[in-house]
Amino acid sequence: MGPTRCQKLPLHVCIANTCACSGSRCQRKMNTEYKLNILNKVTFLIAVLTLSLLSGPQSQAQTTSNAAAVTMTFAVNSSMTVAATPSSIVFTPTDSKNATASAAIAIVTSWNLAVGGGNVFTVAYFASIPAALTNGTLNIPASDVFASVNGGAAAACTLANVNVAAGNPGAICPQIFGGIGVAAQGTHSDSLLLSLTSPTAFAVASYSGTITISAQAT
Repeated sequence: MGPTRCQKLPLHVCIANTCACSGSRCQRKMNTEYKLNILNKVTFLIAVLTLSLLSGPQSQAQTTSNAAAVTMTFAVNSSMTVAATPSSIVFTPTDSKNATASAAIAIVTSWNLAVGGGNVFTVAYFASIPAALTNGTLNIPASDVFASVNGGAAAACTLANVNVAAGNPGAICPQIFGGIGVAAQGTHSDSLLLSLTSPTAFAVASYSGTITISAQAT
């Protein structure tokens, strides 16, 4: 059986004209149309909200700031350092003409140069040739001070021609380190053991002095 005339008409026309369809059937159709209308509105509202949420972050992502530039500089200069420990030693007499140091001096030479292939030298020396140690009146000359480098034979600190300009000619100990064709950066460790030997007995006195250790790159 096909649809009635009332079923072919819009719902509002059906209600207005009080069509021949039964009241319960018109009511069911009206409820169905109302629910569909509400569902369409809710669906549309959800779609609008979804689009607004998606378009919000997207519009923000398209907004960019200016580019701020910060200049950076870093300069490293060539350098050399010499470290020596201990900072003091004590000579103990073994007889009237000889004395030994309380400890060997550990020496570390470090360098950071612009280019490699050069030479590095380290020496120890005294500021005064006639008075390496003194009590102000009595002196022990540099020629009475002997140095053993890395356990080698001891020699008097009387060298004159060395590769370190700061050295005091005539009061320089045997060369501690001589690096030829070294890398641009490096470190070298050595030991220096001092002793005293005099042709005559040491005069009774309390002596003191300073030995200087220096390095140079050429």
